[in-house]
Parts: sequence; structure tokens; C-alpha cells
Amino acid sequence: MNNEIIKIIKERNIHPISYRKINNVYVINNNYAIKLNTNNYDIYKYLTSRDFLFFPENITNLNDNYDISLYIDGLIVNKEEKINDYLKLLAILHKKTSYKREINLDEIKEKYENLNRRIINLRKYYIELNEKLDHEMFFSPSAYLLLRNISLIYSILDNSELLLNDIYNQITKEKSIRISLLHNNVDLDHLIISSQEYLVSWDKSCFDSPILEIEKFYRKYYRDIDINDLLIIYESINKLTILEKQLLIISLSIPHKLEITSNTYLDTTIINDEIDYLKTLYELLIKYKKS
Repeated sequence: MNNEIIKIIKERNIHPISYRKINNVYVINNNYAIKLNTNNYDIYKYLTSRDFLFFPENITNLNDNYDISLYIDGLIVNKEEKINDYLKLLAILHKKTSYKREINLDEIKEKYENLNRRIINLRKYYIELNEKLDHEMFFSPSAYLLLRNISLIYSILDNSELLLNDIYNQITKEKSIRISLLHNNVDLDHLIISSQEYLVSWDKSCFDSPILEIEKFYRKYYRDIDINDLLIIYESINKLTILEKQLLIISLSIPHKLEITSNTYLDTTIINDEIDYLKTLYELLIKYKKS
């Protein structure tokens, strides 16, 4: 057992009968979970003040250099149910901790210009790659897969650019944007379901727009939940504005830069995953571009 853990449990008069390590968490007697070099005391206090109690009871002190909570032994739950519960908890978290922050137009302009530049550069990249591949006599499977779907990429880039311009025109007229506390550590392993639901691993939590967390969630689990179902579940608790939905869709839709290398198998896998992902968003992008 780690010497620092021994010191901690002695100070707290915990008598170890058993211990195990799960990733970077030490579980003592199946009762306490200890994580070194982090302290979320202020976060737990804030969550309690906002009546968000979906985390294990924490017994960390302000100046500790570790986090110690009661250990919760979770139930085995199917993935679909866990995804739904996780989304609902995020919606509750965002709703209970939300506030309005005054818009900084310079910051908005910088973000717009960065996104717009990214779209322009991606379009230029894909046009040049398209022309290069067209001159090749034989296509690799990965190159063929990309060329067969490149019209989808062009369409998404074109519609993303139009939607981005609409968003920029709208947001410059707004006085404030919504900010919430984000768990910011999206992973189904961080949801424990027992007598109630618990979110753990708050080390990366921060204040920002809730759409950033929804984006991370969908990018990670798009194969397991339809984007429309995701929005229905989330919005049953925390309603998004049209502008927030547009910002979410534009954040989700801009494609990655796909490259053709000498590793055909890996390229084909990456390209196929990206195409599958983009197909799930195309209709929603068109819908919100027209909103």
C-alpha cells in the first residue's frame, strides 16, 4: 500500500482490513475511496449549495492534498440505461448551476474567426486531396472510401459555414450567454448507480457553456444514442435555446482532417468512423441551418 495512503488512513483512524486500487483510486475496506493529489472540497460545497447531491458523501477537509469519499459499490446496468441516466444527471447539473454571463464581443469574434478559418482550411485541404487522388491510377480502399463520401464532407462544410454566419449575426445581438458547472470528465465509468445515481471524478470540472459537455458526450457515444434522442432526454430536464442548439450542431458537425497514409487498414477504420459520425448529424445540421 502507498505510504501516503497509510498515513492518511492512520490520521483518520481507519483500520485497514482490505484494500484495492482501481485506476488511480485506492479503495479501503470497500468503504472509502481515496484519490491522491486532488481536492474537490470547494466543488462539493458548491454542488451542495445548489442542491445537486448526486455524488458520494465526501469527507475531505479544505487543506487536504487528497480526496476521500464513501465508496459506493455500483450495480451492473446495461449501457443504454446508463447513457440515459448520465444525460439526465448532466442536465440536472447544468440546470441547477446555470447563470448568465455578459457576452464579450471580442471573445465571440475571435471564436467565430477561428471556426470560420478552420472550415475554409478544411475545404481547401479536401479539394486539394480530391484533385490529387483523382490523378491516381489505382485507389487504395481508404482513398476509395473517402472519395465515395467526399460530397458529404463538402456539403457539411458548406452548410456549417452558412450556419456559423447565422449564429455570429445572432449572438452579437445577445446580451448574455448561459454558463453552468460542467462535470467535464465524460465517461460512463464515472456514473455509479446504486440506491441513487452518483457522479464521481470531479477533478476536471469547470464553468462554461453546457453545450460543450453535450458535444463531448455525443462525440464519445454517438454509436450508442441517436442525436435526436439525446436532445429529447437532455431537454426533458434542461431546455436549450435555438441559438444553443445551433451552436451545439456547428460544434459537432465540423469534420476532422482525414489523411491518407501508408497504413491502409488504420486509414479505412478512421475514415469509416468519421463518415458514420457525420451521417448522424447531416439532417440536423440542415434543419438548424434553416431555423
